[in-house]
Amino acid sequence: MNKITGKLLVLALLLNFLHSVAYSVPGKLHTADADDNNVVIKSKTERYEFVYGNADNPVIINEQTNTIFRCEGYRTDLPYVEFYDDQSTINEVNIFIDGKKNRLIKPVYEYYSIENIFYSDARICYFQLPLEKKGSQSEVQISKTINDPRYFSTIYFSEPFRIENKQVIVTVPQWMSIDIKEMNFDGYKIKKQTEKKDNAVIYTYTIEQLEARKNEPRSPGPSYIYPHLLVLTRSADVKGKKITYFNALADQYAWYRHLVLQIGNDAAVIKEKAKEITKAITNDTAKIKAIFHYVQDNIRYIAFEDGIAGFKPEKAQEVLKKKYGDCKGMANLTKELLQAAGFDARLCWIGTNHIAYDYSTPSLSVDNHMICALRYKGKLYFLDATETYIGFDQYAERIQGRQVMIEDGEKYMLEKVPLRSTEQNIDLEKRTVHIDGNNLKGNVLHKMGGESKEWLLTRIHSLKKDKLATALQHYLAEGNQKYAITQLQTSDLNERDNALDINYQLDHEDAVSGFGDELYIDLDFRKDMDNADIDINKRTTDLVFSYKKYLIYETELTIPSGYKINQLPEGLNIDEPAYSFKINYKTIGEKLVYRKEITIKDTRLRKAAFAKWNASISQLKKSYNEQIILTKK
Repeated sequence: MNKITGKLLVLALLLNFLHSVAYSVPGKLHTADADDNNVVIKSKTERYEFVYGNADNPVIINEQTNTIFRCEGYRTDLPYVEFYDDQSTINEVNIFIDGKKNRLIKPVYEYYSIENIFYSDARICYFQLPLEKKGSQSEVQISKTINDPRYFSTIYFSEPFRIENKQVIVTVPQWMSIDIKEMNFDGYKIKKQTEKKDNAVIYTYTIEQLEARKNEPRSPGPSYIYPHLLVLTRSADVKGKKITYFNALADQYAWYRHLVLQIGNDAAVIKEKAKEITKAITNDTAKIKAIFHYVQDNIRYIAFEDGIAGFKPEKAQEVLKKKYGDCKGMANLTKELLQAAGFDARLCWIGTNHIAYDYSTPSLSVDNHMICALRYKGKLYFLDATETYIGFDQYAERIQGRQVMIEDGEKYMLEKVPLRSTEQNIDLEKRTVHIDGNNLKGNVLHKMGGESKEWLLTRIHSLKKDKLATALQHYLAEGNQKYAITQLQTSDLNERDNALDINYQLDHEDAVSGFGDELYIDLDFRKDMDNADIDINKRTTDLVFSYKKYLIYETELTIPSGYKINQLPEGLNIDEPAYSFKINYKTIGEKLVYRKEITIKDTRLRKAAFAKWNASISQLKKSYNEQIILTKK
């Protein structure tokens, strides 16, 4: 996510919850710390009713929300924010302070922007809602229209503040066919009532004393953990005319394809650019990589994964011209360039691992991302140009193993993005050192691949070119001024398909201490994950690592003449289903070899494993604290 500009800074905390905002969770707002219990939602009612619309929108949803906030302690102002877009309209906003209608607070309506780039389909309405003193109440009433039932997909119960009482009411007339799936209800006391009235079915859900939603770092996506309704709009019979929405996945694909056919790509412009990119390249694989890397290098990714209502990719020539685009625009450009070069490339729709659903559920909530598929020599490759430093046939964790829908003319194909082992993301450091006084000196080789490499390159390339070397040294030394690096050399910092190699000379000051006839040596100054304990009393959700990790740290120390090894630590061997920590020591002639291997095999650490994890981290810390002792012969 990029920086928020200007007065939109009030939204920064909100953006972590965009997955549940778009059409289904009205009135998202945050204070500086929603956990301080200064504000409570006394009551909230959300009403959704399917009604007849007009010729352009035969079925619409009327949405009415009424939220009463109560101050529990000190005076505060809440930044109240409502998102809307081309497929929805805010009709009216009414604000009441302690029961009296307030006409002085004027909601602001404007386009949403990131770094002064505006999104044509993303708008916000926002204002400051005062709570004057303890016990005071402020009420917000919003009337909204959703113009297309396809966009009405999820309704979440939880809020950023504790809820005393909340009702969700969905009115479905007989002429409307929908399914409502109740998601993550286990452990919550949610009452459901169904009644038939005036040729309609009214679903009423009531929940009381619901705790505030936690904005915990590295949490699973909201669809995994919070109670919500997944609304599947099937079809409607509007005055004798049958309208099919997403009765089956084929209907969803047909709708996507209808949007794709309206893009208006300029084949001549794209073909000329493809020729320019592949000029003087004769090898097909090299051409494919050149096109993929061109989009990665030259098109800036500026949107969220969950582009709020836009399911129609932008014209490829427009993305080329502007040199920025969202995932849809970048996928479309990649596809068009590859096709212009004579390759079989297709658009793909995919839900990242932030989303709990797959394509067994036809809904716009299923996917939040677009990539490009390439069929080459009987094999499918997936190209995601939003991952700037991922190599060809390498895949980011967020799409590995995820179901993907691939365009295939009037039909579609369902495949899965291949899983990759931890070895793709290798982070290897090999040091060959000797003792010089109180220092360790020697040579270091650092090799990084996959997402380990992308993590580093993304950060250092965000700096000015004259700062790259300094930034890289700072990263390698972890800010330790006693870890002096000289003669730094790297492989090509723009290379994607091969590992990044870093070589340098090391002078690690005060890494050796002496007392009498003994030398005490700490060969591992990095001590990876020694700070990775989890506060079990506070953490409420599973912990998600950004990618599978494969970290190897190896140091070969030349034992100085006249000394022998007095004591070696025992080492460590922890091997759990989700992770492993291994440390060992061995001697080879006059060499002492220290090796540490940390592997994160499963990126999701379940709450049930937290106690075991903390015990493992405690053992790792203990191992780190053990020193090597050399004694004079």
